[in-house]
Amino acid sequence: MIGEHLYAGIDPMALILSGKAYLIWVEIHHPHVPKVSELQEAVRAMTAEEQKAALSRAKTMAAYGKVVEEAIATMKK
Repeated sequence: MIGEHLYAGIDPMALILSGKAYLIWVEIHHPHVPKVSELQEAVRAMTAEEQKAALSRAKTMAAYGKVVEEAIATMKK
């Protein structure tokens, strides 16, 4: 079934603010460094299947990040 476990969110502030103003708002309200304790609270609310899927997506994102880091690090300047 398509979309059964697919969740997407749109920050309504992104529809109201634009450019630099939105980035400032995000930085104030959503710091870039997640806290393990806060994440654990959210993960506890997930089923075992949802936790497994989240971990899989996180690992995939980390792998893509490593490729980007390597591509940039090995570029000839």
